[in-house]
Amino acid sequence: MTRRGNYQKYLSGNPLQRLLIWYFHRWVNRLLETTTATTILDVGCGEGFTIERLSRSANDRLIRGVDNDLHALLRARETNPRVVFYMGDVECLPFASDAFDVVLCLEVLEHLRDPLTALQELGRVTSKHCLISVPNEPFFMAANLLRGKNVRAWGNDPEHVRNWTATQFLRLVRRHFRVETVVYPFPWVMALCTKPPVKSGERRFAQR
Repeated sequence: MTRRGNYQKYLSGNPLQRLLIWYFHRWVNRLLETTTATTILDVGCGEGFTIERLSRSANDRLIRGVDNDLHALLRARETNPRVVFYMGDVECLPFASDAFDVVLCLEVLEHLRDPLTALQELGRVTSKHCLISVPNEPFFMAANLLRGKNVRAWGNDPEHVRNWTATQFLRLVRRHFRVETVVYPFPWVMALCTKPPVKSGERRFAQR
Protein backbone atom coordinates (compact mmCIF):
# COMPACT_ATOMS: atom_id res chain seq x y z
CA MET A 1 0.00 0.00 0.00
CA THR A 2 3.02 2.30 -0.26
CA ARG A 3 1.97 5.43 -2.14
CA ARG A 4 4.62 8.17 -2.12
CA GLY A 5 2.61 10.22 -4.60
CA ASN A 6 -0.20 10.38 -2.05
CA TYR A 7 1.92 12.53 0.27
CA GLN A 8 2.80 14.95 -2.51
CA LYS A 9 -0.82 15.14 -3.62
CA TYR A 10 -2.13 16.24 -0.25
CA LEU A 11 0.66 18.77 0.34
CA SER A 12 0.37 20.32 -3.12
CA GLY A 13 0.06 24.08 -3.23
CA ASN A 14 -1.94 23.90 -6.47
CA PRO A 15 -5.31 25.56 -5.64
CA LEU A 16 -7.22 23.41 -8.14
CA GLN A 17 -5.82 20.20 -6.70
CA ARG A 18 -6.60 21.34 -3.17
CA LEU A 19 -10.17 22.10 -4.25
CA LEU A 20 -10.57 18.63 -5.80
CA ILE A 21 -9.29 16.96 -2.62
CA TRP A 22 -11.63 19.07 -0.49
CA TYR A 23 -14.56 18.01 -2.67
CA PHE A 24 -13.44 14.38 -2.47
CA HIS A 25 -13.40 14.45 1.34
CA ARG A 26 -16.71 16.26 1.42
CA TRP A 27 -18.27 13.24 -0.29
CA VAL A 28 -16.47 10.85 2.05
CA ASN A 29 -18.08 12.65 5.00
CA ARG A 30 -21.49 12.81 3.34
CA LEU A 31 -21.58 9.11 2.61
CA LEU A 32 -20.29 8.15 6.06
CA GLU A 33 -23.05 10.20 7.65
CA THR A 34 -25.64 8.02 5.92
CA THR A 35 -24.27 4.90 7.62
CA THR A 36 -24.57 6.00 11.29
CA ALA A 37 -21.26 4.14 11.83
CA THR A 38 -19.46 4.39 15.17
CA THR A 39 -16.35 2.36 14.26
CA ILE A 40 -14.32 3.15 11.12
CA LEU A 41 -11.20 1.57 9.65
CA ASP A 42 -9.17 3.38 6.99
CA VAL A 43 -7.30 0.73 4.98
CA GLY A 44 -4.26 2.15 3.21
CA CYS A 45 -4.46 5.24 5.40
CA GLY A 46 -1.01 6.47 4.36
CA GLU A 47 0.00 9.61 6.21
CA GLY A 48 -3.45 9.93 7.80
CA PHE A 49 -4.77 12.87 5.78
CA THR A 50 -8.27 11.41 5.44
CA ILE A 51 -8.37 10.41 9.10
CA GLU A 52 -7.29 13.92 10.08
CA ARG A 53 -10.30 15.34 8.24
CA LEU A 54 -12.68 12.72 9.60
CA SER A 55 -11.54 13.40 13.15
CA ARG A 56 -12.67 17.01 12.90
CA SER A 57 -16.30 15.89 12.69
CA ALA A 58 -16.04 12.37 14.09
CA ASN A 59 -17.70 13.17 17.42
CA ASP A 60 -17.75 9.86 19.29
CA ARG A 61 -16.62 7.67 16.37
CA LEU A 62 -13.76 5.25 16.93
CA ILE A 63 -11.33 5.55 14.01
CA ARG A 64 -8.41 3.25 13.23
CA GLY A 65 -5.88 3.24 10.39
CA VAL A 66 -3.76 0.54 8.77
CA ASP A 67 -0.98 0.73 6.19
CA ASN A 68 2.15 -1.19 5.23
CA ASP A 69 4.38 1.90 5.00
CA LEU A 70 6.12 2.55 8.32
CA HIS A 71 7.23 6.08 7.42
CA ALA A 72 3.68 7.02 6.42
CA LEU A 73 2.31 5.61 9.68
CA LEU A 74 4.80 7.58 11.76
CA ARG A 75 3.61 10.77 10.09
CA ALA A 76 -0.02 9.71 10.59
CA ARG A 77 0.56 9.17 14.32
CA GLU A 78 2.15 12.60 14.71
CA THR A 79 -0.85 14.26 13.07
CA ASN A 80 -3.50 12.08 14.74
CA PRO A 81 -2.19 11.32 18.26
CA ARG A 82 -5.57 10.04 19.49
CA VAL A 83 -5.93 7.47 16.70
CA VAL A 84 -4.42 3.98 16.86
CA PHE A 85 -2.58 2.89 13.72
CA TYR A 86 -1.49 -0.59 12.67
CA MET A 87 1.07 -2.05 10.30
CA GLY A 88 -0.68 -4.41 7.93
CA ASP A 89 -1.44 -5.34 4.35
CA VAL A 90 -4.80 -4.94 2.65
CA GLU A 91 -4.66 -8.57 1.49
CA CYS A 92 -4.24 -9.85 5.07
CA LEU A 93 -5.65 -7.37 7.57
CA PRO A 94 -4.77 -7.81 11.27
CA PHE A 95 -8.36 -7.59 12.51
CA ALA A 96 -11.16 -9.95 13.43
CA SER A 97 -14.06 -10.50 11.08
CA ASP A 98 -16.89 -7.95 11.32
CA ALA A 99 -14.69 -5.71 13.49
CA PHE A 100 -15.78 -2.34 12.04
CA ASP A 101 -19.05 -0.74 10.99
CA VAL A 102 -17.41 0.88 7.95
CA VAL A 103 -14.16 0.12 6.17
CA LEU A 104 -12.66 2.80 3.94
CA CYS A 105 -10.42 1.90 1.01
CA LEU A 106 -9.71 5.17 -0.77
CA GLU A 107 -7.26 5.36 -3.66
CA VAL A 108 -5.74 1.95 -2.88
CA LEU A 109 -7.03 -0.69 -5.30
CA GLU A 110 -5.30 0.88 -8.29
CA HIS A 111 -1.96 0.13 -6.60
CA LEU A 112 -2.67 -3.60 -6.22
CA ARG A 113 -2.05 -6.48 -8.59
CA ASP A 114 -4.70 -8.59 -6.82
CA PRO A 115 -7.65 -6.29 -6.05
CA LEU A 116 -10.09 -9.19 -5.67
CA THR A 117 -8.23 -10.57 -2.65
CA ALA A 118 -8.20 -7.08 -1.18
CA LEU A 119 -11.95 -6.72 -1.68
CA GLN A 120 -12.49 -10.04 0.05
CA GLU A 121 -10.48 -8.84 3.06
CA LEU A 122 -12.42 -5.57 3.18
CA GLY A 123 -15.62 -7.56 3.22
CA ARG A 124 -14.33 -9.80 5.98
CA VAL A 125 -13.46 -7.06 8.47
CA THR A 126 -16.52 -4.87 7.93
CA SER A 127 -19.78 -5.71 9.65
CA LYS A 128 -21.84 -3.82 7.09
CA HIS A 129 -20.39 -1.03 4.91
CA CYS A 130 -17.38 -0.39 2.71
CA LEU A 131 -16.56 2.95 1.10
CA ILE A 132 -14.23 2.45 -1.86
CA SER A 133 -12.80 4.84 -4.43
CA VAL A 134 -10.44 4.67 -7.40
CA PRO A 135 -9.39 7.09 -10.15
CA ASN A 136 -12.12 7.35 -12.77
CA GLU A 137 -10.38 6.68 -16.07
CA PRO A 138 -9.76 8.12 -18.55
CA PHE A 139 -10.65 11.37 -16.72
CA PHE A 140 -7.91 10.96 -14.10
CA MET A 141 -5.20 10.58 -16.72
CA ALA A 142 -6.65 13.44 -18.75
CA ALA A 143 -6.55 15.70 -15.71
CA ASN A 144 -2.89 14.80 -15.19
CA LEU A 145 -2.08 15.60 -18.81
CA LEU A 146 -3.81 18.97 -18.62
CA ARG A 147 -1.53 20.01 -15.77
CA GLY A 148 1.58 18.51 -17.40
CA LYS A 149 1.95 15.57 -15.01
CA ASN A 150 3.20 12.12 -16.15
CA VAL A 151 3.13 13.24 -19.77
CA ARG A 152 5.37 10.43 -21.02
CA ALA A 153 2.94 7.89 -19.54
CA TRP A 154 -0.08 9.67 -21.06
CA GLY A 155 -1.10 10.91 -17.64
CA ASN A 156 -0.98 7.53 -15.92
CA ASP A 157 0.51 7.60 -12.42
CA PRO A 158 3.65 5.40 -12.31
CA GLU A 159 2.45 3.93 -9.00
CA HIS A 160 -0.81 2.70 -10.53
CA VAL A 161 -0.81 -0.90 -11.75
CA ARG A 162 -4.58 -1.02 -12.44
CA ASN A 163 -6.88 1.35 -14.31
CA TRP A 164 -10.68 1.23 -14.42
CA THR A 165 -13.49 3.16 -15.97
CA ALA A 166 -16.39 3.74 -13.59
CA THR A 167 -18.33 0.88 -15.21
CA GLN A 168 -15.41 -1.54 -14.87
CA PHE A 169 -14.82 -0.53 -11.26
CA LEU A 170 -18.46 -1.06 -10.27
CA ARG A 171 -18.50 -4.43 -12.02
CA LEU A 172 -15.46 -5.44 -9.95
CA VAL A 173 -16.93 -4.23 -6.65
CA ARG A 174 -20.24 -5.98 -7.25
CA ARG A 175 -18.42 -9.32 -7.19
CA HIS A 176 -18.19 -8.94 -3.41
CA PHE A 177 -20.66 -6.21 -2.37
CA ARG A 178 -24.00 -4.63 -3.00
CA VAL A 179 -23.48 -1.10 -4.27
CA GLU A 180 -25.78 1.37 -2.51
CA THR A 181 -24.56 4.77 -3.71
CA VAL A 182 -22.15 5.90 -6.42
CA VAL A 183 -20.75 9.42 -6.67
CA TYR A 184 -18.24 10.98 -9.04
CA PRO A 185 -16.08 13.61 -7.33
CA PHE A 186 -13.89 14.45 -10.33
CA PRO A 187 -11.59 12.75 -11.23
CA TRP A 188 -12.57 9.82 -9.01
CA VAL A 189 -15.43 7.37 -8.65
CA MET A 190 -16.61 6.42 -5.16
CA ALA A 191 -18.99 3.64 -4.09
CA LEU A 192 -20.69 3.07 -0.75
CA CYS A 193 -21.31 -0.66 -0.49
CA THR A 194 -22.88 -3.14 1.89
CA LYS A 195 -21.82 -6.69 2.59
CA PRO A 196 -24.50 -9.13 1.39
CA PRO A 197 -25.96 -11.35 4.11
CA VAL A 198 -24.40 -14.80 4.29
CA LYS A 199 -26.73 -17.45 2.97
CA SER A 200 -27.50 -20.52 5.02
CA GLY A 201 -24.58 -22.97 4.86
CA GLU A 202 -22.30 -20.45 3.14
CA ARG A 203 -18.90 -19.33 4.43
CA ARG A 204 -17.98 -16.22 2.48
CA PHE A 205 -15.02 -14.91 4.44
CA ALA A 206 -12.59 -17.01 6.42
CA GLN A 207 -12.15 -16.18 10.11
CA ARG A 208 -8.73 -14.94 11.21
